[in-house]
Amino acid sequence: MMTVADKAKYQRHREMGTAVHRLWLPMLLFGSMGAITWAIRGTGGWGGIDGTIVPGMTWGLLWYYLCYRKGIDARGIPLWLGLGIAIGGELGYGQYVSWIQGKFEVGDAIIPVSPWTGYIWFVICGVGWGAPGGILLGWGLGTKASRRRWLARLLIPLGVGFIGWLLVRAGPSLFFPNYNLGLYAGDLDRHLTRTVETNTQNFVVVAWWVGALLVAACQRDRATLTIGALIGGGFGIGFTLGALWCLGYSYAPSYIDWWKMWELNAGFNLGLLYVVALHWALGRVDKAHHPNGDPIAGGTEAVLPPNLLERRRSISLVLAVCLLLFIMFFGASSNVGVLLGLYRESDVDQYAWPLARVALFTPAAVLILGVIAYKIGRIVSLTRTQTWRGFEIPSLPERMADLMTVIGVIGAATIWPSKIGVLYALFLCITLFALHRLNRYFDDVDSRPGRTQRPTSGN
Repeated sequence: MMTVADKAKYQRHREMGTAVHRLWLPMLLFGSMGAITWAIRGTGGWGGIDGTIVPGMTWGLLWYYLCYRKGIDARGIPLWLGLGIAIGGELGYGQYVSWIQGKFEVGDAIIPVSPWTGYIWFVICGVGWGAPGGILLGWGLGTKASRRRWLARLLIPLGVGFIGWLLVRAGPSLFFPNYNLGLYAGDLDRHLTRTVETNTQNFVVVAWWVGALLVAACQRDRATLTIGALIGGGFGIGFTLGALWCLGYSYAPSYIDWWKMWELNAGFNLGLLYVVALHWALGRVDKAHHPNGDPIAGGTEAVLPPNLLERRRSISLVLAVCLLLFIMFFGASSNVGVLLGLYRESDVDQYAWPLARVALFTPAAVLILGVIAYKIGRIVSLTRTQTWRGFEIPSLPERMADLMTVIGVIGAATIWPSKIGVLYALFLCITLFALHRLNRYFDDVDSRPGRTQRPTSGN
């Protein structure tokens, strides 16, 4: 949930800004950091759910920061957004690259397949990657729900997903390419096994997404319906457009890492979708509040006790920041150690931990975990009569710039000496440019004299 925390700041910013400040600069910011972090997700040391936490938490923190500068409290959003999109990290898609080139692997042979088969499955996989993030973000933006509504949210989509699994079992020819050739009878080779597992999993997640949207429509949960459809459906298109870079393997296979180009493009595309979602969410905040920041009767203000709500939001923000940093250094310890000559690339992967890698990662892990314990301990130690004011954070603009720089540097270091690192540097420059311009704008608005406005009556 997003609420007004600083009425004076909210009042100044509500009607200010052009499309440049509301959309285009945030799009550069989210898109550029999305490109870097999504490419980090696909680098050795990061993979699956843990790797997807990196772009997810980064977008969540940028979301929180832009709201913070407008006087809006969105501390709970980063964790919802980051963990939601991270779920998609378990979905596979690697074989689709050869399909869009018209190649289908069977054992040691390659047979033809329609490129459209690959594009269709890229769309399905893109929806599956984006859908959990969109649905969970919608839940996070909504009001407090009853247990009955939560049971429906959790159980009905699972049921629809199970129906999707049954459909795959009942009509395999619709889901597995070249099924009519009898390739899937008997023991399957690793390529066919991967096709069966990947296509089944991706379709089941899309069925779950459809079920979640149906529940949102029945519950009149506009946030989940809108954000879920935007992020899930939109990334189905954005993911596929990014995959077009992989056609480069057919024409200039050694020119550049086309797969990494795809990841950079996919992350940029998803970042744009989150800005559209943010713009819509800020509009909802405006509709629920008077111009002076007072809530409109019947609006979506929190129903939890103020102290409990403050603590939950602060703990959520602390966990999001520390989880992002922990996963960043967790993955970086793989390639950075190779870059420093501490061990060979063949000695380490995402789950291989030679002693030198343990020594490299341990100080960062201890520091991050210690900060988590200290921060959460301070929050929960307050008595019921004490108020935790966690919204105001000193030097937050500088901290955000530092965080974006650290992420960009780690990303470039972990692919060194690949020439695609130049694009990491370019996206980092764009990020810092957009962040600087936005901060100048926010500072300018904050320095203007505030306007005193009486609450308006009615809705």
